[in-house]
Amino acid sequence: MTSAFTLILPHLRNPGNDACLKICLDCLMANTVNDFDLLMCATQGGNLYATVNRMIASISTEYFVYWSTDMFAAPGWDAPMLELAAPDTIVTNILVEPGAIGMHEDNVHKDFGRKPETFDRAGFEVWATNDAPVPSGWGWYCPYMMHTRSFLDAGGFLTDLPGDHHGFSPADVVFFEQWKRRGNHIHRAISYTYHLQRYSQVDEQEHEKRGIAV
Repeated sequence: MTSAFTLILPHLRNPGNDACLKICLDCLMANTVNDFDLLMCATQGGNLYATVNRMIASISTEYFVYWSTDMFAAPGWDAPMLELAAPDTIVTNILVEPGAIGMHEDNVHKDFGRKPETFDRAGFEVWATNDAPVPSGWGWYCPYMMHTRSFLDAGGFLTDLPGDHHGFSPADVVFFEQWKRRGNHIHRAISYTYHLQRYSQVDEQEHEKRGIAV
């Protein structure tokens, strides 16, 4: 068996995010068309971008997909992304979010739940395969598919940029901008993922807005 890609999954350990992980993995196993390798790193903190660099440097497949624990794949998500994959291309997909926190303008606002226990998986999967809109724009910085060697040759993520109190920095934004400046491409596949929006963070899990639909 030859895997089509390696899925990179850094996981921040805490009870709420562990509940996300169970749904994340179940959706990936049920809704991924192609064979894939899964590389997961479960931590209690540290430099996210250094961890991702290290994970990508260790894989053997031609392509990888960078994923997050609080992202739930729609049926057949990987096939449209593989169709667009190339050494000079980052392939993003269409991220669907409930609006629990501020949203990127390229993402789709649709509330299928704001916690693992309220996620309407059946509703999301039906919507994503029938009525979902196709927005414009580059898309968000995760999940995306990329050529492994191209990522490494580009130097990976910068690991010394100042970040917020959760440890997130503009490293992914900087990487995408530098990628475009080198004459490379970013294409968006008609492929859907539901995102609980920073649910890895305990303060987000406990916020009252998580029980309110907008």
